[in-house]
Amino acid sequence: MDYLQLIDGQPKNKIALITDDERISYGQLAERAATVRQQKIAEPVVFIRREKIADQLIDFIGFSGTETVPIIATMASVKQKFTYENIPANACMGVMTSGSTGKSKLLWRSYASWADFFPEQNKVFGIDSNTKFFCQGSLAFTGNSNIYMGILAAGGTIVATERFRPRHWAKMICREDCNAIYLIPSKLMLLAKFISQPQGNIKAIVSGSQSMGRVEAKKLQEKFPAADLTLYYGASELNYITYIKGAEMTDDRTNIGRPFKNVKISVKGEEIFVDTPYHVENIELPFTLKDRGKFDEEGMLHFLGRTDDILNINGVKVSATKIEEALAKLPQILEAAVLCHHENDADVLVACISTEAPLLKTEILSLLRQENLSEQELPKQFKFYDMLPTNESGKIDKLKLAEQL
Repeated sequence: MDYLQLIDGQPKNKIALITDDERISYGQLAERAATVRQQKIAEPVVFIRREKIADQLIDFIGFSGTETVPIIATMASVKQKFTYENIPANACMGVMTSGSTGKSKLLWRSYASWADFFPEQNKVFGIDSNTKFFCQGSLAFTGNSNIYMGILAAGGTIVATERFRPRHWAKMICREDCNAIYLIPSKLMLLAKFISQPQGNIKAIVSGSQSMGRVEAKKLQEKFPAADLTLYYGASELNYITYIKGAEMTDDRTNIGRPFKNVKISVKGEEIFVDTPYHVENIELPFTLKDRGKFDEEGMLHFLGRTDDILNINGVKVSATKIEEALAKLPQILEAAVLCHHENDADVLVACISTEAPLLKTEILSLLRQENLSEQELPKQFKFYDMLPTNESGKIDKLKLAEQL
């Protein structure tokens, strides 16, 4: 099997994809992908650099399963140099890590490493042939490409837009009568501001890549009262790892839930190790992402940040994740990232934040002290943004922030 065969097996006249410009049936999607497949590419890989979601999806399905391995990539990642001597024989796609704290890595996936897990993830996320799933953004974000293919595997309909305009998202969801939404937490909270009346037709909300707690879940439940909210923790290397439902969320935003079926997790010295059948090629199991965590008494995994998020501030080690979580609890702050900046022969802890309303540095420090941060954990500088820079996955781009500092 490959993705073209999977698409070709669905009802031909059913709408598979709705975008701002097109409505494409399963039959049309298969036909256009088959035309792409007839192309002869001399290189072992093909970088898909198309701007439109429909074009990305068609090219990906067309080349996947051929001797030319497709990679949906941003222009920034295309500029990097990669070698292709060791492409696995069963590779059907190349995937990029987010590159939010370093250069993107190119990884290889087999068809089975995603497709075999579609039934389980679709069950957890509430996806079936009746699902009309609203999504936003490029397939270069692995979370998007996986969800898109999972929906198509179930025979559902994708409603997608490239536009970063929450007001447009709200209109599109209503116009197309969507019953499910996939957005990262920061985008979900933006969308909620443009929903004037509760939307009872939304049955499922899926989110990941960022933390979420009871406060955010309650706000979403007010706007989408019938929605089953699922927050997942995953990675390009490993696919989905854990999930937590909205009703289980507490004020502890570190809780990222229980393992998915057939995924085994262990924690050694606060480092998370994962053993899963749904991993990329050429890695040793159990695999570590260098994420830190712990299990609670109920068997739920808690994310404590990355091992490389420990900042050395003039000889004192502090956790960027801990400070960012404290900042995120302040209702006026939309997003926050904490970095170490070397200035005048000294290390300075800098908080880069976007706010709903103007805040004074003294106000923020006063609120942070109530979160039991030590003096060493209190940022010395604050940089204010309308919106923090992000990469394709929607994660805050700390490399870009560091360059700006």
